[in-house]
Amino acid sequence: MEQRTRGDTTPQGGSGRGVAPAEPAQGGRRVTFKDTFASLAYRDFVWLWLGQITHAFALWVDQIAKPLLILALTGSAIHLGLILVARTVPAVILGPVAGVIADNFNRRAVLLITKVVVLGLSIVFAAIVVMGWMELWHIYVYNILRGATMAFDQPARRAMIPSIVPSHLVTNAMALSTGSMTATRIAGAAGAGLLISFVGFGGAYVVVAVMYVGAVFFTWMLKPPDHKRSGYQGVRSMGNDLVDGAKYAWKSPDIRGVLIISLGWFTFGMAFMQVFAPLFAVQILDIGYTGFGYMVSVSAVGGLVGALVLAATSPTKGRGLIMLGLLAIFGVLLIIFSASTYLQSVPLAFAVMLLLGAGQSGFFPLINAVLVEKADENMRGRVLGVLSLDRAMTTFGGAMAGFMAAAMGAQIAQILFGAGLIITAVAMFAFYPPLRRIE
Repeated sequence: MEQRTRGDTTPQGGSGRGVAPAEPAQGGRRVTFKDTFASLAYRDFVWLWLGQITHAFALWVDQIAKPLLILALTGSAIHLGLILVARTVPAVILGPVAGVIADNFNRRAVLLITKVVVLGLSIVFAAIVVMGWMELWHIYVYNILRGATMAFDQPARRAMIPSIVPSHLVTNAMALSTGSMTATRIAGAAGAGLLISFVGFGGAYVVVAVMYVGAVFFTWMLKPPDHKRSGYQGVRSMGNDLVDGAKYAWKSPDIRGVLIISLGWFTFGMAFMQVFAPLFAVQILDIGYTGFGYMVSVSAVGGLVGALVLAATSPTKGRGLIMLGLLAIFGVLLIIFSASTYLQSVPLAFAVMLLLGAGQSGFFPLINAVLVEKADENMRGRVLGVLSLDRAMTTFGGAMAGFMAAAMGAQIAQILFGAGLIITAVAMFAFYPPLRRIE
């Protein structure tokens, strides 16, 4: 596989000369299967996508196994919230720094080092679980180190996308990346539940380690064009870059609006899967570990459909209104899900999970696509790093969710979190006109 020069987005199999990227669908032309997977015509995106698939499978096995492991060790909703804090705080602290590094160093190298370190952590953690040495503090340490390492993954990976696919396919590529996350959630979540039921937590974490071997390999094969950068000029320069990135993001009305609604999302939406869902599955719906895995898999089916629809349509108009609508709809669905559990109806709860997955998979690619498109090439990493500051609210939201679930029950707490998303969407629609005008 040959390395391309900067800006070469020749489709896979092309000669590299006189081959123009496919134009976006226009004038009501019927969307085709080829439109949906258009970004996969580009070699480097294929390697990035395969690396994301293996990473995502490992991630989802871990995301399912970890809260169940905590419940098995402690039975505590509070620890479910605090473990999310342990993972998020390092990412929040290091996220802006990671954005600066993504802009000042080779993004492939940053991504590869991140994957190698996570592989090492996964091997050590799997060994601890298999040997029966697991204690609660091990989970906290693992989450802190993993959160610190993965802070460097997203800015480098997402900032790379506009340099390996044409500009009109950025939303398509973001949607396919999200689709890989949701598709692997189907197998990863169900597989994690089955693995835990039949071979225990040790078997699940061995699979996590093996999958990261694949993530390292595919990232190694990636040969993207290098981006324009100033290069590392010392700690003081990095500090200035951090400040410049924050100022740049805040001065742009479009970027600022996306960051604000993301703040609401991370506060009220992110706690659902890591805090509320395992409590609903194990303590309210009484479907156990395997049932929790199936529940997450069902949400992934909806997420896959949502991601593919977004990839096929690749909207370039009205994206601000779409993001606001998805935020409000997700809040409504969280309230409906919580209300459905009072009926002890597992089929109804699973049906709502399907819709929740679709909503989530539509929101994330859109906010990332808008951020990287609105930012200059040499600022993309820093803008995505600023997004990690919003993740500080995941820490707050996760801790608040755990304490509220313990104090008033998971059902009431989840209803209040859903209402928080609706209020955020309505307030931004009413009081921040630039967001409504984002195309």
